[in-house]
Amino acid sequence: MNRIALGGIVHETNTFAPGVTTLDNFMRQSYAEGEGIAARYAASKTALGGAIDGLRAWGVQIVPLVYAAAMPSATVTRAAHEMLRDALIERLRATLPLDGVLLVLHGAMVADGYLDSEADILEHVRAVVGPGIPVVSVLDMHGNLSQAMVDAADAFVAFDENPHLDTYDRGIEASRILRRLTEEGARTAKALARPPLILSALTTWTDQSPLNAVHALGREFEQNPHVLNVSVMGGFAYADTPFTGMSVVVTTDGDATLARKLADQLCEVAWSQRAAARHVGTPVDEAVARAVALTRGAKRSGPVMLADVGDNVGGGSPGDSTYLLRALVDAGAQGAVVTIADPESVAQAIAAGLGAELDLRIGGKVDSLHGTPVAARATVENITEGRFTIEGTDHFAQLYGNNVEMGRCAVVRAGGVRVLLTERKTPPGDLAQLRSQGIVPEDQQIIVAKSAVAFRGAYQRIASEIIEVDTPGLVAANLARFTYKHLPRPVYPLDSQPGW
Repeated sequence: MNRIALGGIVHETNTFAPGVTTLDNFMRQSYAEGEGIAARYAASKTALGGAIDGLRAWGVQIVPLVYAAAMPSATVTRAAHEMLRDALIERLRATLPLDGVLLVLHGAMVADGYLDSEADILEHVRAVVGPGIPVVSVLDMHGNLSQAMVDAADAFVAFDENPHLDTYDRGIEASRILRRLTEEGARTAKALARPPLILSALTTWTDQSPLNAVHALGREFEQNPHVLNVSVMGGFAYADTPFTGMSVVVTTDGDATLARKLADQLCEVAWSQRAAARHVGTPVDEAVARAVALTRGAKRSGPVMLADVGDNVGGGSPGDSTYLLRALVDAGAQGAVVTIADPESVAQAIAAGLGAELDLRIGGKVDSLHGTPVAARATVENITEGRFTIEGTDHFAQLYGNNVEMGRCAVVRAGGVRVLLTERKTPPGDLAQLRSQGIVPEDQQIIVAKSAVAFRGAYQRIASEIIEVDTPGLVAANLARFTYKHLPRPVYPLDSQPGW
């Protein structure tokens, strides 16, 4: 019986974010080792859950290593990176001999001293298992791929969809590729190509340009029996590295010429669609005015969604931006809901008690990038422990499992705006988040989602309209707001005429 090692380390690092991401962030968010991995993730519709199910269907012995994930946030400390890597490697070494390795990584993890964290992990894995054992890795399509990463693994399988609704399927796919490599003894050929193109979080929605056309062609290429996988990487613009930006990697069954040809063709399509990378959304005042006007017209079939792009929690922001909250209050919006991570206000609301009225200074407390606190006279409508079980099947569970803890929560009302105050920032990836706090999403007039694209996986089906808002913050769509130190230049759209 084949023995396949399974594990992973996942973090999307925003190197512009203040502070650091520590080992404790991983341990508190999502850490499992040994048999605990299957116990937590085997029933989940995540990449890890798909990998487990795929390996079980294959009939191999799964050798569990370590799996750790933390919320997108600031640069990972050197100690955290090395301790997690070494824990995985020590278990890997202790399980030899093996027939293959399947890892779930991200692709945009950056640690102090390790601009290419995933390459470091993969190179350590390769050093242990040697050149003859196949290593396959699932990646988030927001990864920034380096040649060192590509050289260290036999194949990559990136998410094809953003919102990431296909994570489970990609885990299955990775297990099938690994089976083919193991049972056939084949060696792969890979080609990494990158156009001089950097995409904001807002422009990595795979249903729109520039990525939809690239994915369509990639699906055609994957019909070729010699092509094992086409991974289209939108990249993560907020991790400042020498390889940040869009890329593609094509993996064949050994045909290097074919891999290179197809990778270059995919980049040409991306480059032809580059004008879409300039999209930044609607200014705050204009977006709020439109949302309020829509709610004052004929009855709508669902809420108007305002995407707070700059405070995209899934990209490493603090979740306490007040730009849209202030604008909604000032505009006299009715039936609006905004979620703000603000432990101080949560504690004050809990101390006041249900039904109490109190003066709060809401949000804008983590840094100077996301607005200033909003002073409001508010009524406490609900207090909870902040737990909920997800309804959907997207990658939300990749970080949390099926059960989510936001910390203590309080729902307060200021005029026509409800504010869900949480102790921990939590991406708006599931409708159960609001339901658990006594708020029915479908019945709201306006909902602010601190997200660029991922919220669509939960909210698009109930929204009457979605307005993407050009808010400032750590995940702003206008990339000219950031000072890059490592990004290769020239690159579009930051530079007008990079060559391709």
